Amino acid sequence: MFGSRAARDAITTYHACLRPAGQALDLGVDELGSIYGSDATTGGFRAAGTYVAAQSSSGEAALAVCARYSNTRRCSPAQHWLTVVDTENGRRARIPVYASLPVPALVPFPVTLALSPNGAVAWLENATAGANVISKSRLWATVLTPRGGSGFAAAPALIDTGSIDPSSLRFEKRTLSWVRDLERHRRELH
Repeated sequence: MFGSRAARDAITTYHACLRPAGQALDLGVDELGSIYGSDATTGGFRAAGTYVAAQSSSGEAALAVCARYSNTRRCSPAQHWLTVVDTENGRRARIPVYASLPVPALVPFPVTLALSPNGAVAWLENATAGANVISKSRLWATVLTPRGGSGFAAAPALIDTGSIDPSSLRFEKRTLSWVRDLERHRRELH
């Protein structure tokens, strides 16, 4: 993974490649923000085998400004997603995260992310009640299935909810393990 910055735009573009002669695959962009934050962020990078993942968002600063100075029903929601690429063959997936948030919910981002070198990804979101973040967590996961010549199909499924330890997310091949309420849980993803 590496970044390249366009000095006059203050935008950093992040890439992943398989060395030594791999093609640079775009992961996302990061813009310098204002007092309300940035409208384009990328971070929370993970790598496992030939897979690389990044977390991105757009529209958070615009939502913060709109929610402060306007009727929130007129505000557009922020968008959050994971980009996963396989540097070996260039396949990619863009997976929505916090896909059904009500406006003006502003959520902690990036999320906790686990990546398998066998083509699976899991993430932990904070649960929300209306526009408020609550202490309960939601664990999502999906297997990446080749689709077409350059993409992956992803079908995220809710795996668990509750007091999940973010540092406990692990993959062994495509078996996900995590700790909820001090008890270890496992699920093989298909």
